[in-house]
Amino acid sequence: MSTSTLDRVIERITHLADEAAAVVCAFLILATTFSVIVYQRGITIVWLDDVLRALLIWLVYLGSVSLCFNNDHITMDALFLRLPPRVRRILNLFIGLLGFVLCAYVSTVAVSSMMRDLEYGNLMPSGYLPVWPQSLAVPLCFALMALAYLSYLYSVVSGRNDRKAASSEFSEGP
Repeated sequence: MSTSTLDRVIERITHLADEAAAVVCAFLILATTFSVIVYQRGITIVWLDDVLRALLIWLVYLGSVSLCFNNDHITMDALFLRLPPRVRRILNLFIGLLGFVLCAYVSTVAVSSMMRDLEYGNLMPSGYLPVWPQSLAVPLCFALMALAYLSYLYSVVSGRNDRKAASSEFSEGP
């Protein structure tokens, strides 16, 4: 598989993570609306807070995958775009490498944590739902973020994705 094909596969995975985040967001909105209605009627559903928490965790981590792919959330454009192109390239290399290493590390540590949750049959705070579906978000999404950073790092090394064109008005400096 060539690197451009691999890059397109990673980009497609990133888009799938975005679409999954949109679905999770829709479920989160529906579940939140449902919980407000239920609680306003004086009905308590013990496990509902656990579901809302798990959906929020999935939403945050799935949404972070595309941010890593495009390096959209790391730099402060007001300062970054005023730096010389060579310094920006060095910073992008550092960010891509550090992002890849840290996300890969967190993913591997989170796998062992999730496996302990499975092994011990840990439950969410309500005591009704298993915690592993919530715990799965961390190793899975951080592995996807590591892949996204790897793709971003390749794009910086190959010189084909220095920064977005929409931000280029400040690239000349102040």
